[in-house]
Amino acid sequence: MASKDVSWLPTASSLRVGGTPNAEIQSLRERFLTEPGATDLSSLRPVIARSWQRSLACNVTVTSPFLQAAVHQADEQLLAAAEPILTELERLCSDSGGLVVLTDAEGTLAVFRGDATERRKAELLFPSLGAQMAEDLIGTNSDGTVLEEGEAVQVWGAEHFSEALQNSYCTSAPIRDPIRRSVRGVLGLMLPEKLARNTDPGSVLLTVHGAAADITRRLAERLAAREQALMSEYLKEIRKRGADAVVAMDERTTIASRSALRMLDPSDFAVLAALAREAEQRDGLSQHRLNVSTGREVQLHIRPMEFRESGSGGASVMRVQVPSVSLGVRAATTAREPQAHFDGMVGTSRAFKRALGAAAAAVSRRMPAHIIGEQGSGKRTLAEAMAGRLSRETRIFDFTQKPARATVDDVDAALEQGAAVILHRADKCPPHFLDDLEGLLHVLEQPQLILTAGAVSDDLLPVLSALRGIEVGMPPLRDRREDIVGLASHLLRRAVGREVRMSPKLRDALVAADWPGNVRQLRDLVESAASRSLSGELHLSDLNAVQLRGLGTMPLTRLEEAELQQIRAALAEASGNRVRAASLLGIGRSTLYRKIELYEAKGFDLALC
Repeated sequence: MASKDVSWLPTASSLRVGGTPNAEIQSLRERFLTEPGATDLSSLRPVIARSWQRSLACNVTVTSPFLQAAVHQADEQLLAAAEPILTELERLCSDSGGLVVLTDAEGTLAVFRGDATERRKAELLFPSLGAQMAEDLIGTNSDGTVLEEGEAVQVWGAEHFSEALQNSYCTSAPIRDPIRRSVRGVLGLMLPEKLARNTDPGSVLLTVHGAAADITRRLAERLAAREQALMSEYLKEIRKRGADAVVAMDERTTIASRSALRMLDPSDFAVLAALAREAEQRDGLSQHRLNVSTGREVQLHIRPMEFRESGSGGASVMRVQVPSVSLGVRAATTAREPQAHFDGMVGTSRAFKRALGAAAAAVSRRMPAHIIGEQGSGKRTLAEAMAGRLSRETRIFDFTQKPARATVDDVDAALEQGAAVILHRADKCPPHFLDDLEGLLHVLEQPQLILTAGAVSDDLLPVLSALRGIEVGMPPLRDRREDIVGLASHLLRRAVGREVRMSPKLRDALVAADWPGNVRQLRDLVESAASRSLSGELHLSDLNAVQLRGLGTMPLTRLEEAELQQIRAALAEASGNRVRAASLLGIGRSTLYRKIELYEAKGFDLALC
């Protein structure tokens, strides 16, 4: 099949090696690198001009080094389907002096075959396996530019951005997933100069394009009964729902309608996958409201499929709708809501926005507040942001620090001086401090005081009653999964001072994880991974063994999930003392130890609670 954009077809004259056209392109590139705004690129093919501009925007230079990934992400199904085609192309290449390459969907070389002499020459320029050919790393090249353009591309001679590739004559075409139609890999052909001089570029393009299409067809033929059943359920839902956005997914496959693709981006699909797993555990239709990456709120209806395959997880069909709210109601609602923006607080989920709304109400009314949430969920960060709105000076009394020497008189003095006071983890206060604090609060009128606590205990309840403030419930990270990718990006940007991309597989793993340590655990993970990463993108391979185990959590039943939360709450209340936690749960110590070992074996880290 010929491409829609024939502008990538080089003319015969543009393929002359050592002639004027190549020399002109080299001269044009030199001017472009020194004066990009003043350089006219109209003499270039549009696809090359666009690629040069993207390369420069990514700070790529003509001498940028080739990076090597530890592993490629081309899956076994793709490699198996491509093998017969690669073998035939390799035979052709061996006769003509060419090279055949296959990259994964991120531009990493997975296959590198062909003429032995040409292969040795190429290996002097870049790693034969694992080389990262992404355009934002090495600039214009046929494999990386295909991933940006989404269509077949030819990059010949001096059109390459990298000096190391300017004697290469390359044609690449995308291999598409037969269900999702996303790019699953890239097939490429590299020709030597002597062959490129006398070859019709259109014929080369048709050969590579046809070979890539053949691999896509072979992938479709290899679809298992599971994918076929998933497709059948998807089509049933489409016929029932008409124009509604529909998504069907299991652990390996996602099928989405065009309206769903317009509404959602890759990080949203990771959230949907996590919610689908939860719906499967509940074994029934479930509904959720969530904010997607565009900022739009959607209503999600999830129906677990009855289809099951031995030894694997289930599948779900989802309908995604935009709730119909009249403009008048929306305007009135917006007018009533206080400004809910606080520095350092990142998220758009409904649960998180409710917390910020309550915090904003407390600040606007200058009322005291108590923030309740699990360890690491961001209670102290929000408390500090609120205090900054209330006063120029903030005093923090942290009762997680031992020994805590603060007295109620210290709190009273700070309030008297006009400071906004934070009592962090007030549930850890000594009993006598709580008694004195309750007495002080009975005589104060709306003090600038913010308490944080892991839970409302019987000892803390009288203090909160005397405080007469607004309660702010900080949701755990697992209840705001749509915020995880954005929050991780924010934490990375703050840690390294620049934008750091995350691979799709890493984003999916972050969204699906349990996060018992909440935002603190996420921050520690991404900062640690960023310190080990050697490229501009984080991958699962940048995580250590402990972090990978924490992300690889196994799904729980509803009873197991409830039991896990009870154990965590008991351990938190007992400050990690397992003997006391067993007593609080009313079970034997050995039973608790056994249950902890069971959940830790499934990847749930209870030590963070």
